[in-house]
Amino acid sequence: MQAGIAPTGRPYNILIAENSKFQSKQLQQILESEGFKIIGIAETGKELLQLYKENKQQIDLITVEIFLPEVDGYAAFWDIKDMGILPRIMFISEENTPSVVKTLLENGAMEYIIKPIKREKILEKIKETLVKIPKI
Repeated sequence: MQAGIAPTGRPYNILIAENSKFQSKQLQQILESEGFKIIGIAETGKELLQLYKENKQQIDLITVEIFLPEVDGYAAFWDIKDMGILPRIMFISEENTPSVVKTLLENGAMEYIIKPIKREKILEKIKETLVKIPKI
């Protein structure tokens, strides 16, 4: 069975927040090849927040880059957290400052991957994240 299909038989819905068109396309192709459904790609933190508000009932996972324009991924994380129950959020970023990574993970981010991305690692971490219970 494909990694992107939930036990219910429907695809997992993923929202991607990535400022690099190349990186978002790469991530989208990796995920769609495994059966995941991409419900949106945000290029800015503002777009991420808007797409989250519009689709929050359907989202199974959000991938976030820290270095987003307008509102960065770090600030967007806190804004989403303030909206209520925190969804599964996985950071995929070039940011590798230990204190930033630690703070996000301690406050509800479920995974943190430092770029460059590798297909196997992304799929493995997403599978692990989708079975974890989000912190409230």
